[in-house]
Amino acid sequence: MNRILLIITVLFIVSCSKENKTQQIGERFFETYSKRKEVDKMLSFYADQFKYENVGFESETDDPKFLYEEFYGWNDTGFQYGSEATIAVDEILSNDSTIIAIGTTMPYAYNGKQVEGTRFVICLELDQNQKIKKQTDWFDYPMAEILEAYYLKNSMKIE
Repeated sequence: MNRILLIITVLFIVSCSKENKTQQIGERFFETYSKRKEVDKMLSFYADQFKYENVGFESETDDPKFLYEEFYGWNDTGFQYGSEATIAVDEILSNDSTIIAIGTTMPYAYNGKQVEGTRFVICLELDQNQKIKKQTDWFDYPMAEILEAYYLKNSMKIE
């Protein structure tokens, strides 16, 4: 009986510690993400085989460097935030292979135009090495941004 109890206790501790490690990865990821500065540090979270999808804009890439430098525009000096934090994470949910963050982007100015903060859900799926193999973003974009992205995307299509 004591042996069974010991085995159950050890299994419980091992499963909790793995989930805690995943939670810590999520917290470090979103802390770095919020600062919007260290592309190389962000790249260290990603697996070699990676897939990104932005549900709202129907966009995808397999290059995390492109994601941060071009899609998110981290090198674009037109973005101006009122504080160092660019997102507020309300909750991080995790298990041994998935991290889900729920939060809000902070308001900012882009080329002098004020942009309100938006709600988001970001889902990170981890591989066996606890690197991000898939990232899915759901942002509650303002309708004007959705329309602008739609027209831009359609203007790029080659017929």
